[in-house]
Amino acid sequence: MAEHNLIKHIDTDPAKVAITPQGTRCALAGGSVQDHVNQPRPGTTYNNYMPNAKGLIIGEQQHFTQNNTDGLDPTLFVQLAGYIGQVSPILGMPDEDRVELERVAQDLHEEATSDHPEPGRLRQFATQLKDKLLEGATTTAATQGIQMAEQALAGVIQ
Repeated sequence: MAEHNLIKHIDTDPAKVAITPQGTRCALAGGSVQDHVNQPRPGTTYNNYMPNAKGLIIGEQQHFTQNNTDGLDPTLFVQLAGYIGQVSPILGMPDEDRVELERVAQDLHEEATSDHPEPGRLRQFATQLKDKLLEGATTTAATQGIQMAEQALAGVIQ
């Protein structure tokens, strides 16, 4: 995190770190550090229409960023969020945990149905759902939810 200027080392014994303004922006964005670090940077933009073309790099540049959403199927995340909403009352979880599970499922649904779902946020919410199911539910419905989360997560481009 220090190499990306998200934290700075404080010379004390024991060693400590402090979060930088850039680190604060990263934390508040809600995605992973990797998503924050790999954001597109300003530069020349080439707009070309090439039907059925995938993976092309156009122009003469030393550094480029290519954002590719091929392979991201938000449908799996929508289905996971809907399933959790349906089965949460029968998972046998304490009310606090169930309410939190439903909140995360709603966040996942909102992200997955947005105009441009962010893979990092989809991954974050689906992982939270999976972890909460692993922690507090032992029903067949929970097992199905865990499997759905794993399937959705497998569809996110790493």
